[in-house]
Amino acid sequence: MGVVTSEQHLSLNRRLAQESNRLVKRFSNKGYSKIEKIHKLLSRRDISVERKKELLAKKLHNAVVAAFSIDKGKFNKASLESLKRRILAIRELTGRLRGINYYIETSLLDDLNVPIKKRESAGLRQQGSLARNELEALEYTAYKLIEGAAMLDKRLLDEYSRKRSIILKKQKVEIKDFGFVLGKESAALEHLEAKLPPPRVIGMALFKEPAFTHWAARVFALLSYFEHMRHKERGILSELKKRKSAKMAINRKIAHLIREKSELLGLMQKKAASMKKFRLDDAAKKELHKFTAAIRL
Repeated sequence: MGVVTSEQHLSLNRRLAQESNRLVKRFSNKGYSKIEKIHKLLSRRDISVERKKELLAKKLHNAVVAAFSIDKGKFNKASLESLKRRILAIRELTGRLRGINYYIETSLLDDLNVPIKKRESAGLRQQGSLARNELEALEYTAYKLIEGAAMLDKRLLDEYSRKRSIILKKQKVEIKDFGFVLGKESAALEHLEAKLPPPRVIGMALFKEPAFTHWAARVFALLSYFEHMRHKERGILSELKKRKSAKMAINRKIAHLIREKSELLGLMQKKAASMKKFRLDDAAKKELHKFTAAIRL
């Protein structure tokens, strides 16, 4: 039975391998020690949630590709320390992106009255999961990455050869699929984070073969899958923005959004306090949840 994926996904995969090859050719320990800063972006609230996610996703792409596109012949202990710092940054980015997805799914879509396919859990720990066919597609993309990325060990291609059978299928999504797409993004981010061990356990042994190729190929495959889902998300957002009210809500800056939520929650609390017994009703609890999600953006 063939692995089902799309040409758009495979195209992302090819570009990822090409970008990695360019970085490997230019690799130097001095250049590798210069790590792109992310903390200023993490704290930004003068932009919309959509824009912040877009910038964070771009930073994640750059961080992952730069971290794993190495020349193993030049890689040394100083490079290893740089990698540890890079992995910390990647983990921060994945965590913030999952937090943004949580806000969009549990708060923004509700505010927009977007009908979505319900799932059992929308929590940060379990936002969707990857089905067997998706895991098989990831193995296939890992195979294609080993085939195309210069720094990966081609001797492992035979091990992945059973994934060569491929079925290309167009995968159309609708607005009601938004929650599903966000869940798959978060699942990919969660799997990606799980592939990044704490810095204290990262040693030079990880850069011996076949360990490095297995590791890097799977990290790249998960990044590619996340970006494939992001492509679907952008299509859905484009459709949503055709509605004037939705466009205004999506483009609202984070600082403005937090202020609105805070003011609404304050009014609800005053109403509750005016009663004989102070008790937040379900609507107030819902707004408190939305406010809590928003302040973590």
